[in-house]
Amino acid sequence: MALDIRLLFYGDSIFLAGLKVELETAVSPLHLLTLPADAPNLLQTIHDYRPQALLFDLTTSDQPDFAIPLLRQQPDLLLIGLDPSRDDLLVLSGQSPQAVHINELITIIRRQEITA
Repeated sequence: MALDIRLLFYGDSIFLAGLKVELETAVSPLHLLTLPADAPNLLQTIHDYRPQALLFDLTTSDQPDFAIPLLRQQPDLLLIGLDPSRDDLLVLSGQSPQAVHINELITIIRRQEITA
């Protein structure tokens, strides 16, 4: 049985846009949504979309300053900050993987979906 994976890309990073395209071709089924940092009603949109993970670029100024309220509202959500310059990621959920590869990212998201 295939899992229904919903990912939300936060911000207008070129890196995130490329990652989104690569994920669309590498993994199925996926539901992907990009949310600009200046979008109105951010928390409500995220709540309505119900993603397993919100991905953001750690190297841009578009940081999710609403992380704590969001995690309180949706404790199953993974906030994944990606730093392409260091091949590093930051997972706000108690998990802390070391490297960024598409397969590892999907494994983290699927692991969260299985435990949810």
